[in-house]
Amino acid sequence: MDRFKKIKLYFVSYFLFFPVLFITSSFLWRAIILKKEMMMVATDALAITGIYYLIVSLISILVYIKDIKSFMS
Repeated sequence: MDRFKKIKLYFVSYFLFFPVLFITSSFLWRAIILKKEMMMVATDALAITGIYYLIVSLISILVYIKDIKSFMS
């Protein structure tokens, strides 16, 4: 697998697939099965997804910086 396809696969999985899967499963589990209030479920799921995006973005930046340093060496 070439480098571009690998980066594209990381983007699709970490920034699109996992958050959408989490939000969907969270809504299904808490709103429908546990019968929680919809607004509470939405704020909880979106807050957790926001924290997830911050962490994954920081990790991506660190990997990118590491990649630049190894390229320049």
